[in-house]
Amino acid sequence: MQSASMSEPLIIVTDAPDAADLAAVREQLSRFNFSATGIDDQRALALLVKDPKTGTVLGGLTGRTSRGVLFVDMFFLAETLRGTGLGSKLLRMAEEEGVRRGCHHGVLYTNTFQAPSFYKKHGWREFGEIPSDPSGTSRLFFMKELVS
Repeated sequence: MQSASMSEPLIIVTDAPDAADLAAVREQLSRFNFSATGIDDQRALALLVKDPKTGTVLGGLTGRTSRGVLFVDMFFLAETLRGTGLGSKLLRMAEEEGVRRGCHHGVLYTNTFQAPSFYKKHGWREFGEIPSDPSGTSRLFFMKELVS
């Protein structure tokens, strides 16, 4: 029960959150997780592919590592770079960096219209599916045991 002097909390719904507000939520969650686990090892991970002449980003892989898990959040390569082996190299490099950081497993999701066969080819195992839009497509969840 709230005390008589405490106001109802304000809830804001936005598609443009302030970076400081996001950092505050992240910091509070990190403190909670540390108090529960004694582990404070979350680190961002980015492998960026850039044009050597212009420095323009042509794609890359972003994610994070935390408490023994590599999370792949985004993975994209320009169409001209697909099929060259560069995507396989990036994924392998991310997995290797995850292992260096103490990760035992990797987790990611993709869409049925993106690259599920690419991940399967690299030893990732599908463990879940959620129907999404447009009709007939799904988000597919993958995991992989990382070995050193």
